[in-house]
Amino acid sequence: MGYRARLARDLERWIAAGWVEASHRPAILADVDAQPGRWNAAGALAILGAALLAMSALSFVAANWDAMPRLLRFGTIVLALWAALLGAGRAFDRGAPVIGHALALLGAALFGAAIMLTAQTFNMTSFRNTAVLVWAAAAGTIALVLPSRPVLILATVLGALWAGLEIFNPNVTGIVWSYLPVWGLTAALAHRLGSRVSFNLLSFALFLWIGHLVWTQQATHRLGELQAFMAGILIAAAIGLIAARARDRGIAGGGVLAAWGIAFALLGAYLLQWPLDEARFLAPGDGSGLFGVIAGSCVVVLALAAWRRVTAGHAGWTTALAYVAAGLVAAAIPGLVNAAGPEMLIWVRILIGAIFYGLCVAMIVQGTRPGQSFVGGLGIAGFVLQTLYVYAETFGGLLDTALFFLMGGAILFGLSLGLLRLRRQQVAAAPPAPSTEDAS
Repeated sequence: MGYRARLARDLERWIAAGWVEASHRPAILADVDAQPGRWNAAGALAILGAALLAMSALSFVAANWDAMPRLLRFGTIVLALWAALLGAGRAFDRGAPVIGHALALLGAALFGAAIMLTAQTFNMTSFRNTAVLVWAAAAGTIALVLPSRPVLILATVLGALWAGLEIFNPNVTGIVWSYLPVWGLTAALAHRLGSRVSFNLLSFALFLWIGHLVWTQQATHRLGELQAFMAGILIAAAIGLIAARARDRGIAGGGVLAAWGIAFALLGAYLLQWPLDEARFLAPGDGSGLFGVIAGSCVVVLALAAWRRVTAGHAGWTTALAYVAAGLVAAAIPGLVNAAGPEMLIWVRILIGAIFYGLCVAMIVQGTRPGQSFVGGLGIAGFVLQTLYVYAETFGGLLDTALFFLMGGAILFGLSLGLLRLRRQQVAAAPPAPSTEDAS
């Protein structure tokens, strides 16, 4: 159901409750109709056309590069670039944003073609990765000046591509820390332009970078394999709760980053259980204490963020305590696994399963709050996956399949009834909305 259809349905309910005057309904719907859509067929076709024009220009110049004098090469690219950008500005001035975005995207793509082909002309092969970064900076500048979200999306992808090229660059060793300021500047642009797509791309790229970070520490033996796994989970969870706090304060992009962080942390915690009984997971790091620093910092951040959300009224104490307890257990898992050894590892796995179940229930309860449905959905998905895991690991040869599904259905149905009861209590405890007579 589209936004307008939902709004029209809600307006009928609000009018019946006396919250909105019936005479305001046509004006509200007319204002919604007057707003340009976020995405439509004309915009999609125009942007695809711009991409094809960029590929056409690149292919033509590349095919005739050797036969063209250098001055003609430079002039051809520069003229096409400025023609696209000037056309984009003119289109925006004339109230044709679809054409403006398409031409702006074409101009940003032609800029990339220009610097790449120029680097090829002067045989600057070592410049190719930096050229991608310059291209990303130029695309970000174009997106800010016009402004244009499609160009910002291109800049976001180019920034992540540059980081990936640097990671696999044999001349670059260690962690590509320089991606963090690039990420921060791109996030600031996404906040300014309100680009949800760019926030999603940035979130995904950030957690890929974090994955490379912990993998690098594990490859240099500063972290054991299990320690690296747990460090990634804790960092994702800490970022998720910090971003959730930003979302509570109305900061754009906070909800997107929170969703990615919590999803990655929950997925990592679930996947951890499958290889936990392998001997290679018992190997610790080099004893430098790096995992203790990471784990301790993340637990402190989790506790502070959870406390702030509770005091601000955006979370309950039960949910906050469940998050902190899960963080403490996650920080202690490498030590518990090594202390238990292969013989007692089953009890550690039972503890992890119990904490995971409790965390999923806490997320489901949190999902009953307004605007928290995604967290509740993740909790339900985790609960179901954990139940399937327990069945596969424990009861596969003991329980009949039909009996298992009967038990699983009864548990989920009982959980659903409990959540409905909790929701009714929250609605009953909420203060009544003021009527139009009280407001007057």
